[in-house]
Amino acid sequence: MEIISAREKLKSSNLDHPILNALQATETLYTTLAYQPSGHILIQDDFIGNADEKARVRARSFLNLINELDVQPDLVISPEYSIPWQALSELLLSGSRPDAGKLWILGCESLKLGELANIRDNLRDIAVVLDDDTSPVETTTQRYRNPVVYIFETKSLVDESLKLVLLVQYKTCPSGDKDNTEAKGMLPGKFVYVFGDYPQEVRLITLICSDVFEFKKSQIDAYYDGLLLVHIQLNNNPRHPVYKKYRLELFQAAGKTELICLNWAEHINAVINDKVIPWGNIGGSAWYLQSPEVDLKEVSLKSNHEHGIYYTYNAHIHAHSFIFDYKPRAFLFQSTKVHHHALAKPLSTRTGPKAIKTFIWQDQSAKWVEPKAKHDWPNDGFTDRLSVIKSEGVDLDDLQTVYQACPVSAERVLAISAGGFGIRQDWFAPNKIDSMQLSEQEFVHRMTVLQDTAKDVTSFRSARFSSIRAIAELRSEDYTWPSAVSALNQGFNFNWSSTNPNRNVVAKDGTFATVVHLGMISDLVNIKLYDSQIRKALAGPPPEPERLLSANEYKMFEKSHYDNSSPPRYCILYVDSKGTQNYINTDGVSYIKPAGYSPVDISQPSRMTQNDSLGGKTE
Repeated sequence: MEIISAREKLKSSNLDHPILNALQATETLYTTLAYQPSGHILIQDDFIGNADEKARVRARSFLNLINELDVQPDLVISPEYSIPWQALSELLLSGSRPDAGKLWILGCESLKLGELANIRDNLRDIAVVLDDDTSPVETTTQRYRNPVVYIFETKSLVDESLKLVLLVQYKTCPSGDKDNTEAKGMLPGKFVYVFGDYPQEVRLITLICSDVFEFKKSQIDAYYDGLLLVHIQLNNNPRHPVYKKYRLELFQAAGKTELICLNWAEHINAVINDKVIPWGNIGGSAWYLQSPEVDLKEVSLKSNHEHGIYYTYNAHIHAHSFIFDYKPRAFLFQSTKVHHHALAKPLSTRTGPKAIKTFIWQDQSAKWVEPKAKHDWPNDGFTDRLSVIKSEGVDLDDLQTVYQACPVSAERVLAISAGGFGIRQDWFAPNKIDSMQLSEQEFVHRMTVLQDTAKDVTSFRSARFSSIRAIAELRSEDYTWPSAVSALNQGFNFNWSSTNPNRNVVAKDGTFATVVHLGMISDLVNIKLYDSQIRKALAGPPPEPERLLSANEYKMFEKSHYDNSSPPRYCILYVDSKGTQNYINTDGVSYIKPAGYSPVDISQPSRMTQNDSLGGKTE
């Protein structure tokens, strides 16, 4: 794979490089329309594309949607093999085309060898169709190409007349599967085009699925800064380690880089030899970026969430990751530029993508439309899960209220309830909450987004729902709460507040408290570790010292603060063979005190009630 300048490619045909809105390194925003289709994929020796007319109708309707919007999006992107050439040709022949400054990046159905000549001839009166019909390998069993087509308007270098241009780029590396489908049938290309003159403009490169296998570290190092990388796919396993490698290398450079991965929707069916084969795939589409200015405000995250764009943080590549809802949809985004040039710092902020519209397929009108009914909006699965729990006799309506205010707050309540907080003082920031971290395998552990069904994820969610469910069950029973949280005996609701970030419940009298339920525990040592972590979080950072301290003195000052803190209104519950127990640290609650110190700790209550036993209630 060689990366070559789109400017030079166009110049060889007496065409100028287009001035594209999305690539201007200014403070203006740009819009992107992304297509995430579902359907049946026909896989033959000489063709890969949509298997039925219904899928083709949806693709044609998506192309029509571009012009039905109030303003054409600056970028339009569709995934690998998704757009029928006939539908695209018909659209262009009808007079529809990208407006000035707009760019369409369309993953099209496969082209039989030599077929582009027919398309070029069909469009000869309205468009210039360019490609590079070379390949790094000899033609043997290959019968088709896998294309992405750039469509835009630019000027002729001869007379400055406007020209509609289709620049076709071919996939350079076949995907791997047990049948060697593309290795046998696809003739690979050699060149990948880069748009944009850096640093005055953002750079843009599109890779098709397994092109990333050929994306060398040296090429990443040459192009990463100021780069918008578009990765279109038809991939039944987008989290495969081989496909993730380039993301690590891309973001290791820590430049101004953004990545749009656009796959098909979940549960694609392949049609091979008239046999329908369910893939059982996830969606896997996502928008990644590194920026200290990413908009993590509650209102912004909630708006994105409602439109089916779910925030996570990938600590392994140090990137914010906006995961697309897995269902078939089209998404309209508004975003800041990847890179700014010669711009005053107050104007140069990269806040990331904001979903402003989402579209669903409507059979009745045979169109992509904005949702109107509640059930047409993206369904993250959270409300459905609470409904199941309620049908089993446990009411979590107050958690639903928290979720409706902001799904991230519900993540926090669930984390506190299971003891998954406090390791960092800022644990509740969206990019620090444990359930909002993508795992190294890129599993989505979000509690309020239940679309990822990987075994590791479902186990995590099950444990966390069990914790809050157990607390809610105690609330509905005649359970006598420990004296530290006795206000809860009059009733309480689950709640989260930025002013009390380590509290997950509020009593009827307005008292905040922290209740953690660790489930069935046989080893109290594990609870002690949780207790230490949580008490430190509740104690908060030490106050400002009254005088200048050396490093060692400050360590002692900090230790003294934590040793003598007794966080109020807090309890850890667990279950053993005797039932629900309240954990008491019998060694004293000091969690940083070295061995040899007195076990006596003034923060521990000095007496127990007659009903108390190990793990019982204090007063």
